[in-house]
Amino acid sequence: MLRALELEDMELIRRWRNDSLDTLRTPFPLTKEQQEAWYRDEICNRSSRSRFWAVLDNTGVLVGYGGIENIQWENSIGEISLLINPEKRGQGLGAMAAMEILDEAMDRLNLHTVYAECYTNNPATKFWDEIFGSSNRVTLKDRKYCDGSYFDSYYYSMSMDI
Repeated sequence: MLRALELEDMELIRRWRNDSLDTLRTPFPLTKEQQEAWYRDEICNRSSRSRFWAVLDNTGVLVGYGGIENIQWENSIGEISLLINPEKRGQGLGAMAAMEILDEAMDRLNLHTVYAECYTNNPATKFWDEIFGSSNRVTLKDRKYCDGSYFDSYYYSMSMDI
């Protein structure tokens, strides 16, 4: 289940994010102040090119966050982003959240295409293969530098049928 993100969610999300740096596009830890500034500047800003939601389990407990970012309104395209509490992964919560976010993107935001990028050093590549289908995947070479090595990424794309 999705709900609006709240400032009170940010500290827990920051900790989950900072525990996953090797798989993120921006691989540096965020301070509490930086996370709160992101909340104010992106989440609370209606002109932002991002829309994010809190992900809740079936008891209403915060287990992650996700959304659509890098939205190009003129092209009806955006990138899905999702982070689930490491202790809650593998329980189907991410798949449920991804499907709800895709519904929000295509039904409410009126986006035609949603894409995702996942670095090959991230075990979540299997997850994104299941969400998008491995036939909707292309490999982009040397997209992530981590621990002295370059990693490829998988780039996924899904468009709404017209």
